[in-house]
Amino acid sequence: MQTTHEFKPSSTTELAVFRVGKFVCGLDINAIHEINKNLLLTRIHQAPDYVAGIIALRGQILTIINLRKKFGLELIEPNDEMRIVVVNSEGEKIGLLVDRVDDIITADTEALQPPPQTLSAETGSYFLAVYQTDDELVAILDVEKILQMEPRH
Repeated sequence: MQTTHEFKPSSTTELAVFRVGKFVCGLDINAIHEINKNLLLTRIHQAPDYVAGIIALRGQILTIINLRKKFGLELIEPNDEMRIVVVNSEGEKIGLLVDRVDDIITADTEALQPPPQTLSAETGSYFLAVYQTDDELVAILDVEKILQMEPRH
């Protein structure tokens, strides 16, 4: 006797959780190429202020975006906890400079909520959703929105 099993799509996603100032951020691990601790950045003159610099990674030059600057937070001195989260965007690898990487969590996709309206319009636009863990709210990043070029001031 043969039994058939109905395939159910996964209702969970794995999120890499990291911190940027007061923000606890999450990113689907499938969007992450790697997490790197090489902070030896080369500054780029006349780049937008949120571009921290570039690094060479296995023969490729990556632009590094400082998420503190994107979120309008005060910059801090580089330290041992800081990491670069390398993501793929439209065929190009880009690095996101974060204060520290915490963990990988499994999130129930049905529990994702829209970002709270208490976030500023600009900062809030960088998040797709939020996920409540047992003890904190994780804001899910919209990588494409973060990587959009902004007009110079």
